[in-house]
Amino acid sequence: MHRRMVLASSSRYRAAMLAEAGVEVQIDPPEIDEREWDDQLVHLGADGLALELARHKAAAVLPRHPDAVVIAGDQVGIVHVDGGVAMLTKQPDPEGAVGQLMSMSGTTHELVNGLVLVDGASGRRAEGVDRQLVTMRRFTPGEARQYVERFEPFDSSGSYRLEDQERMAPLEPFVTEVRGEHDSGVLGLPLPLLHRLLAELAVQPGE
Repeated sequence: MHRRMVLASSSRYRAAMLAEAGVEVQIDPPEIDEREWDDQLVHLGADGLALELARHKAAAVLPRHPDAVVIAGDQVGIVHVDGGVAMLTKQPDPEGAVGQLMSMSGTTHELVNGLVLVDGASGRRAEGVDRQLVTMRRFTPGEARQYVERFEPFDSSGSYRLEDQERMAPLEPFVTEVRGEHDSGVLGLPLPLLHRLLAELAVQPGE
């Protein structure tokens, strides 16, 4: 069954990725403050937090599109620092971005995606979790600062973008390995999981 799709996100990267994959969506950003949930990581875990945020995004957008299938996702990034776990966030300034990058230098961090689809017509929903492990080489504060000044990754959790890695010369790419089902998971919208959830709802993109 062909259905209209609405993406509960303001991310131009995710919308462009969906278009390239042949999934046409209407964009409708949810009005929720993700940072209000940061302290829930310890209670819900990364999987639970990513899914809960995605559910709230879907719930915020669905009333405006009761006849559509709403796609909502959220990504929780975590890195192990000093024996504990820290959440990766969007850093609005260069100092914060450089500091966050340095916390990942020479480490493997985890990106957990919660994806929720809700069919407004039937009320049915499907949801799942995707996990990516991203390993970074050791790099210096000077390299991190050069990257931040050049690419301004202030709209990206973790203060980096995977798509920048091929354009970093003369710097060597920071990311040395990505382990997961598909690289789209690093961008926060895992395409294989999306297609499985669409199949579970028995719907296809389109009017």
